[in-house]
Amino acid sequence: MSYKLEKINAARAALEFIKSGMVVGLGSGSTAKEFIELLAERIKKENLHIVGVPTSFDTRIFAHKLGIRIAEPDEVKRIDIAVDGADVATKTALLKGGGGALLREKVIAYAAKRFIVIADETKIKQQLQGKVVVETVPFAHQNVIQALHRYTKKVDYRSADVKLGPIITDNGNFLLDAEMLVSDPKKMEVELNTIPGVVENGIFTKFDRIIVGSKEGSRVL
Repeated sequence: MSYKLEKINAARAALEFIKSGMVVGLGSGSTAKEFIELLAERIKKENLHIVGVPTSFDTRIFAHKLGIRIAEPDEVKRIDIAVDGADVATKTALLKGGGGALLREKVIAYAAKRFIVIADETKIKQQLQGKVVVETVPFAHQNVIQALHRYTKKVDYRSADVKLGPIITDNGNFLLDAEMLVSDPKKMEVELNTIPGVVENGIFTKFDRIIVGSKEGSRVL
């Protein structure tokens, strides 16, 4: 199931935080795309002056087609707000990276003055458990896999579906998927990044609020 209505309702609630003149971090993935579509409609309807900073090539292409003005992080002085989805969300932390854009997502989310997470009910869990995605430089991926075995034996690099070999991120790196229960997200987020070769991981512990969409509307977690 796509839970499209739930995603739209979460996205619509996040849209209320957007004002003309803002620089907006545009997330990646299906829920973020619902927000981007609604944002583009509002920009045209209300003649808003908005600059979008995309978190992936996919988002850049999508937002550009919808007529949203796009800029890179070094082309703006600030990012007022970032809106993005999550693979797993609890009240205190997120798991992201299913779409492979976790590095740019985290750069934009953590640089923004406010980071709003939008998700449908299926993403909300009591425990932060699932795939912890780790982006690593290709040269070090075997060493990183060995280091991750200290936390879980269920680790492997992510293979592509329509090309041979591993997925290559927008940054030219590999992705590793490590299945685990994250009992201390803040500690684990920092700890994983100390492994030589790791560029970033998909544990997010800094955000302002999580908006959860349902068929009836939305709520704040």
